[in-house]
Amino acid sequence: MLRLSLPVPVSVNALYLRTRWGKQIRTKRGREWFAEAEAIIRDEIAKQHWETTDCKVVVEVNTFWRDKRRRDTNNLSKALADALEHGGAYLDDCKALLRYIDYDVDRENPRVDVVVRRFDESSDGWRYDD
Repeated sequence: MLRLSLPVPVSVNALYLRTRWGKQIRTKRGREWFAEAEAIIRDEIAKQHWETTDCKVVVEVNTFWRDKRRRDTNNLSKALADALEHGGAYLDDCKALLRYIDYDVDRENPRVDVVVRRFDESSDGWRYDD
């Protein structure tokens, strides 16, 4: 299990911009957030002895906003999944199952607390109630 505390990701709405030639590039805010987040992820991987995995993983996310403004946690998914991949938590974000557990306000320390763990079919798999 890998436990992380990262700065709140840049919303997907502010993560990219299009050039006049139609190319999509990261905004300055996006590049700065990725650099900071990926450095934290690499550091925590080393400290916690996490091994990069190619199997399915569950990513549990608790978000702590800086204020009470209305926000959509789902707009954080792209940046968070990509940073975890590029930082080395897993090899491919198509195998990451992001689960937003809760959100709250922490004016002093806005962040996302993240737990990455390998998928376990017996506890994480879909169950039908008869």
